[in-house]
Amino acid sequence: MLKIIDFWSQFQKIHEDSSIPNEEKFQYLLQAVVPKSKAARVVESFPATADNYPKAISQLQERFGRDDLLVQIYVRDLLSMVMKNAVTGRSKTDLPALYDELEAKIRALESLGRTQEKYGDFLSPLVESCLPEEVLVAWERNRNHSLTVTKESRTLEQLMNFLRQEVKGEGMVHLARTGFASSSQRKELHDDHVKQSESTASALVSLQTL
Repeated sequence: MLKIIDFWSQFQKIHEDSSIPNEEKFQYLLQAVVPKSKAARVVESFPATADNYPKAISQLQERFGRDDLLVQIYVRDLLSMVMKNAVTGRSKTDLPALYDELEAKIRALESLGRTQEKYGDFLSPLVESCLPEEVLVAWERNRNHSLTVTKESRTLEQLMNFLRQEVKGEGMVHLARTGFASSSQRKELHDDHVKQSESTASALVSLQTL
């Protein structure tokens, strides 16, 4: 269902192009949906005619494009990450993959009108609860220092900026370790880095499943 956002951002150009006849738009629509997906079944339930094209679009938007439903899905995803973190005892995790997953969800919520400025106070505790203990402790230390120096309250933007810097720091540590490691150690560290990258890619792909 979450893939509807990416799908519509691409297909909208065709949908709004008045020079393309509706019967052609219907053919483009049939090609655009993922075969055997729920969206494909909805589209294929209509005969591919010009008159049925707006009906198919309307049905897709009603079934998969409801902003309130998509927001609930993203928030529930965040809650599931919180529960997973609680079950594992806030153990050390793949921070780059975690950051990418959190960033993807926050961007998706922003695309639905749930901006950091309006909903940061609600989202910040959820994001914090997704963090492993050592990262959370570092964030609290950083936040307390910022409060002392700037008197600014914490925001979701500050939290994500902090996590971004932590991810960069891990990258620098990885570079330093590989720079002085033996050839066998460099290969082992490289393999670990590849696994982290694959994990990050998998996290992003999982967001795009209808």
